[in-house]
Amino acid sequence: MGKPLDTPLIDALNNFISAGRIPMHMPGHKQGKGFDARFKDNLLEFDLTELPGLDNFHRPEGAISESMDITAKVFGARKSFFLVNGSTSGIHAAFLSCFKRGDEVLVNRNCHISVIHALMLFGIKPVFVMPEYDEEYNLALPSRLVSWKRALDEHPDVKGALVTTPDYYGICQPLAELAGLLHANGKILIVDEAHGAHFAFSGKFPETALEQGADICIQSFHKTLNALTQAAVLHVGSERVNVEKLRRAISMITTTSPSYIIMASMEYARKVAVEEGAGRYDELINHLEKMKTRLSGMENLRVVPDVIGKLKRDPTRIVIDTSLTNITGYELYDMLYNEYRIAAEMCDYCHVVFIATIADTPDDLYKVTHALLKIDRSLGKTRKKSFDFPFKTGKCSIPELYDFLDSSVKVGLTDAEGMTSAELVTPYPPGIPVLCPGEVITRDHIKYLDRLIRSGAEINGLSTDEKGQRTIRVVKTYSKEEGGFQ
Repeated sequence: MGKPLDTPLIDALNNFISAGRIPMHMPGHKQGKGFDARFKDNLLEFDLTELPGLDNFHRPEGAISESMDITAKVFGARKSFFLVNGSTSGIHAAFLSCFKRGDEVLVNRNCHISVIHALMLFGIKPVFVMPEYDEEYNLALPSRLVSWKRALDEHPDVKGALVTTPDYYGICQPLAELAGLLHANGKILIVDEAHGAHFAFSGKFPETALEQGADICIQSFHKTLNALTQAAVLHVGSERVNVEKLRRAISMITTTSPSYIIMASMEYARKVAVEEGAGRYDELINHLEKMKTRLSGMENLRVVPDVIGKLKRDPTRIVIDTSLTNITGYELYDMLYNEYRIAAEMCDYCHVVFIATIADTPDDLYKVTHALLKIDRSLGKTRKKSFDFPFKTGKCSIPELYDFLDSSVKVGLTDAEGMTSAELVTPYPPGIPVLCPGEVITRDHIKYLDRLIRSGAEINGLSTDEKGQRTIRVVKTYSKEEGGFQ
């Protein structure tokens, strides 16, 4: 017999699980704790295909159709569609069905990478609306209504807007007035609500996008509910949406082998949230309030409050700010991971983010609290870290899809000032592009990325050459003086 094949991925998964870390990250079922034994025991047997009695994802008339209709009723939607390719596929389907090639659309600049991909795939032109910035906690804040109105006045022919709320830090964009402004001008509102699927199940959460007038919203069930990774739902909120056209768009961009396991987990998550959500979310929020009270006594680290200015934050999203300490968010993440066996959701230069769900136990939250208090006592204070936020100009000309794919000129990042990016440069998570294709690279971008790299951030879209220098793909330009494409 030959030598057995290695299984590096299975080995890595087994090693991670055997370490016994506390999962303060997605998916929301927290390594199966959110599922009851009956569901887990049948999980692999649920891995079936379009057999008699099991309906057909691409032509739903039976069980799948009925389950989606129940989901729509629960969330207050006109129609709901299961998505087995994650919220990304919902964003793409919404753009494909609501806009045409060459249309202009208002987009918050600190959107997810999937939005930028949708713009390129379907030839849609963004009008970026710039976020505000909170200097106290070094966080991007949602664009103000006046900024959306100015963009609409300057670009009256836009067909609609894409808004991301809540963001990765739980900060919510008020939508009701924006929805009214857009609808009064005949525009459509699409909301990337990937991080807010749980909002519908407790009055202690911010209002949902549908409650505030969204025409379409897309939610990742797997982020905060008891559902498997890639489980997402697209909700239709108004008659402005051509539901049949949307259905065709979803079918076009979805695998012809949809996962019944993922769909079953969506139904399970919905059932648990409806039947148990009110009580369990009240219990979770009570535990989190006690946690925040204890953490408010930290001398160096800070808990980001649930309200910043007048903006609400998701109370289940715990964000720790390191800007007054002698460590970065990356260093705090590593300390928690390596010394306390706690895996947070993400980190950036000044923050560590934890996702809490109804699958977390009080003991888990106690251990996280204890670890943060202990780390806080070991830290020293420093002068507040300044943070140069790169989203300033909002000027971007998204290249044609094939120009984006064909551009292959690489230059050193430090030499790229004034050139046009051919790459999505994205710290991941949170998946918010620092540079979009078609965006001019500035000195601020370079300084910002260099700072992240030196702090230990992982950044998609940059390469490393044989000398160890960071490089970036740029759009080729023709120069007569230089004798060709550069």
